[in-house]
Amino acid sequence: MALVTFLLLPGGFILYLLYKSYTQDYKKFLAMQISNCMENTLECQEPIDLKCVSGKLPIWLNGIMYRIGPGIFNIKQNNGTTYSIRHAFDGLPVVHRVVIKGDTQQVTYNSRCTANSLRENIKAGSRIGLVFFGHLPDLSFFSWIRSFLSRVDNYIIRPTPRNRSKPDGLSVAVTPTPNFPLPVRWNKDNTLSEKVLVAKTDANLLQKIHAETLVPERIFNYGTYNAELDGMFSAAHHQLDPETGEIFNFSMHLAPVARITVFKTLKDGSTTILANITRRRDSKQTRVNTPYIHSFYLTKNYVILPESPLVYKDKAVNMLLQGTAVSCMKWLENTPTYFHIIRRNLDYPGQNGHIASIPAPEFFTFHTANAFESKDPNGDTILHLDCSAFADGDIIYQVRNFGGVAVKDLEKETTKFNGFTYPPQQQVDFGDLVRHTINLPQQKLVSVDTLATNVEFPRIHQQYASKPYGFVYGCQLMFGDYSTIALVKVNMNDGPILRYCERGYSCSEPIFVPHPNSEHEDDGVLISLANHAKCCYLVVIDAKDMTEIAKFEIGEFNPLTFHGSFVDYHFKSINLS
Repeated sequence: MALVTFLLLPGGFILYLLYKSYTQDYKKFLAMQISNCMENTLECQEPIDLKCVSGKLPIWLNGIMYRIGPGIFNIKQNNGTTYSIRHAFDGLPVVHRVVIKGDTQQVTYNSRCTANSLRENIKAGSRIGLVFFGHLPDLSFFSWIRSFLSRVDNYIIRPTPRNRSKPDGLSVAVTPTPNFPLPVRWNKDNTLSEKVLVAKTDANLLQKIHAETLVPERIFNYGTYNAELDGMFSAAHHQLDPETGEIFNFSMHLAPVARITVFKTLKDGSTTILANITRRRDSKQTRVNTPYIHSFYLTKNYVILPESPLVYKDKAVNMLLQGTAVSCMKWLENTPTYFHIIRRNLDYPGQNGHIASIPAPEFFTFHTANAFESKDPNGDTILHLDCSAFADGDIIYQVRNFGGVAVKDLEKETTKFNGFTYPPQQQVDFGDLVRHTINLPQQKLVSVDTLATNVEFPRIHQQYASKPYGFVYGCQLMFGDYSTIALVKVNMNDGPILRYCERGYSCSEPIFVPHPNSEHEDDGVLISLANHAKCCYLVVIDAKDMTEIAKFEIGEFNPLTFHGSFVDYHFKSINLS
């Protein structure tokens, strides 16, 4: 008994010290959570016909839009209390499916929460081992011990079993991708539906969802394709070459040293490792940090990863302590953003395709728009890299109330906490659409040009991916006595910027759908969800002049969706996230 006591006391003392570390910054992290709870998104599991409010669909517009986002924030537990998730990014995911039939002027809608087993666990009072983006779990000492030890077990000691959990046992809520290639060994698995829909997030986590009923079918990760791809993080946005069908992404290990493994996946699900990045390609061969990368760039010959100063500090140990990703993030002030350039095609298997690490003035991007190559008069390869760029990492805290009611708090006295402005300020605009131009043979940044201000969620005509292009579509935050998220069309050739802006409407990321017989890059429509006065609408916008063509009422709720994809009626990929 004395021996057991001797062994337990040091362990208990260590846990107490860790708990004190956890509580030290607890109030600071609370500041990033919204003060009022967000409302749940209503589920509509059986398809319903939508009412046309105005206009008429183009007869050629036939296909399916998928959107995904956090939707379940308040969960009534068995003991009668309500568990409220207090960060906009952390609600349990709801997938939306909109079937558009322009030839018959019909639109149908269905949706489903894809983490119902997780919801049942929370109902039962079990939140053990959960890791959120920004929401903080409760603070009681014994609850914290159980959660902390469970996270250590799930993410360090036994990371593999979490990928064999129930198909709806984890939260995957950022990007929905139809026709995503599945692992090679699944090809003969008759339990999988023929039409493929996969949800992704910034963790190395994928969820196979039935393309019609939206019922989750499997949880897996990139390690299922290749054992080398079992790092903790990946990008929610892969890059697709629409001509070859190749998909590109990375897997990032945090320990024992930072390692970013860049790979491509073919249509049959086979993978090729393009590079293992542990050091920058500079004169000192300095070690890479562990950056938060939500998306990246692709050109005809290169994959380009932005290593911004927004990093997971201390190998993300604080994520195990706090149960939130943001708690372990830090902005390294006065530190360059590095463009890591990796060859898409290797001369021989096992070659390291990492050829350059080019510094640029510090910035962070959630979303890249496009990238392409050209030649200068000397024949040098020039890379043009377009993204929505933020000058610092403050957006990570500001998104706590994304899509909610905006309240100005700029008068507050601020300081710095982990390199972020604290207390976090209300977001009043988006990042700027910026082009970084690089001379590859000289490994030098040539210029940084702002193409438009206050533009996020950039999307393009998918057939122009990795090619010179003329238009970017996105969202603009219009802040005043009311908050509006407008749709915007940016002419990349110094033409006018056009907007679709309705007072009090918050539009989601636009998806460009080209006319099947289009002769011009902007010959098509944008489709988006628009929230207004407790009601959600499907809006169809003419991509040429940004005027509304049609509007359909979905229901009396305001879903929060991040990203979407569109396939035609034959399930052919048209524009994927």
